[in-house]
Amino acid sequence: MAPTPIKRNRRKAPLPPSQTWLTAVQAFRNQFNLQDPDWLKTEQLKQEISAHRTQNSNRGLSRSLFDRIVTWKLEQQENRAQDFRQHATDDLVEKITACAFSLHHPNREILARVRLSVLGALPGVEIGVASAILALTFPDKYGVIDPRVWKVMYGVSDKSGFSLPDYTMYLGDLLAGAQLLGWTAQELDFFTWRL
Repeated sequence: MAPTPIKRNRRKAPLPPSQTWLTAVQAFRNQFNLQDPDWLKTEQLKQEISAHRTQNSNRGLSRSLFDRIVTWKLEQQENRAQDFRQHATDDLVEKITACAFSLHHPNREILARVRLSVLGALPGVEIGVASAILALTFPDKYGVIDPRVWKVMYGVSDKSGFSLPDYTMYLGDLLAGAQLLGWTAQELDFFTWRL
């Protein structure tokens, strides 16, 4: 007898962002210490990715940059994906990230979904790590999806897994908020996460 497939409750309508989200994040950033180790590590990693891409315009990420992004995203949970990541060869990392970065489409949602799907082909990479790769590589266009950020933005505290529709809804709200504040999407994501 075949196992019964797990039914997921699909969202029928977009969630409205919290009315206090942007105000709270802006107030938090105004008193934030920009010498904070997480902030400095994030800024350094973005600069190193940018420098790598400038020097290697048609290539993807090096394995060492990929590993640092995974460590940055997963922190103490890094062992979750270790068994899968050991199968991500240098060649796979470089070629799959190069493919994702080279894609273009006029529709932001379609491009985000396709890039996330391509990056998800890497062993051990799910939507959280894939969104971290995009956010650190294209900080003005993407943010990292995370349960802590989701809770602040939407008031939902028990969110454990994310879908592509979740990400595109989140990204739309994140980009709208970033534009209002004059920040990059990644900055708004970072300060929301730290809040």
